[in-house]
Amino acid sequence: MLQCFHCNSPLDPAMSECPACGAEIEMSRLTGILGSVCRNCDAFNEPGTVACVSCGEALGPRPGAPVPASAGPSPFAAGEDPPRDLPPIDFEAVLLDDPDFEPTSTPDPIELLDPVPEPGLPGASLDAPDDFAPPLPFESVALEPAPVGLHAAEPGVGATPFHLVLERGDGKEGSRLPLSGGETTVGRAGAALPFPEDPWLAPLHATFSLRDGRLFVRDEGASGGTFLRLRGLSVPLRPGDSLALGDRLLRFGGPLPAASPPAPDGTRRLGSPRPAVQAVLLEERLAGGATGRVWLRTGPSITLGRAGCAVNLGDDPFLSQAHAEVLLDGDGTARLRDLGSANGTFVRIPARAERELRDGDQVRVGRQVIRVSEG
Repeated sequence: MLQCFHCNSPLDPAMSECPACGAEIEMSRLTGILGSVCRNCDAFNEPGTVACVSCGEALGPRPGAPVPASAGPSPFAAGEDPPRDLPPIDFEAVLLDDPDFEPTSTPDPIELLDPVPEPGLPGASLDAPDDFAPPLPFESVALEPAPVGLHAAEPGVGATPFHLVLERGDGKEGSRLPLSGGETTVGRAGAALPFPEDPWLAPLHATFSLRDGRLFVRDEGASGGTFLRLRGLSVPLRPGDSLALGDRLLRFGGPLPAASPPAPDGTRRLGSPRPAVQAVLLEERLAGGATGRVWLRTGPSITLGRAGCAVNLGDDPFLSQAHAEVLLDGDGTARLRDLGSANGTFVRIPARAERELRDGDQVRVGRQVIRVSEG
């Protein structure tokens, strides 16, 4: 809890001064410079806004809230008025006066480098040739492989170090799912892990396999697909890749197709102006396979989320306000990155493909999200 530096009273970050002693609250200066987030709907508001632009809730301290009681003894005698203009604390001076404080040398730079795809890995080229045939819908990216031997079993030890946990879906969240020593199937009926109430699951949808102390998931060709939550900074995108954010399914359509050539008499088709810079298409896939909304967006960053983004997907309890982004690089490739969302961004693995799983990975099949846990 935030407390006053002078009298230890509990504070609200939106207050400009301590209600007990009148000392200035430094946090309010940041709110006035950077803006504030609504307590009611988590929407961002520009500095100086008094009511939330999204829901209309009043910003700042809640009206009628009682003055918080002091968390410590009052430094002022009975009947003495506390000072109203206390000088702000000079944190730098406090640190420099501390005999144990040693200024650090120039820190080593933190290199936040995106994973480099292996040679031959297909990428999303925005300068596709005229005879380029896009892949079929819902063909997906090759996610970055796990290091070989990450979960290699010790010699003579046959027991698996893994178990599965239902993160979200039809059942009690956090419940442990049985994982056999060989293959464990997931599906709507006749599978080792059945979810009969999930209409988006095929009877046999995916298979978890244990081999030499390592865990794999294999897509069994179901129309709904098998999705893996992103880990790391970003993964490459190709035209036709599908991604799930909350309960929304999107398809990356790739670069905007070239304009049709004019008719033999030189007449061109009438239409809205084309973007002057590189642009890509994103499609919303509706239940049943139909295409919903379509967005044409330019880079270099295309944010995806609930509100305030380049692509606003609307109200969804599993969507963050800014959930993920598509990055368009100067060399014509596209990448997908999660923006630290609570529920993650999932990318479909290719049909009948297999991926190795690590501790903490999450697999989505139908409306079931299954987490891999080690130990």
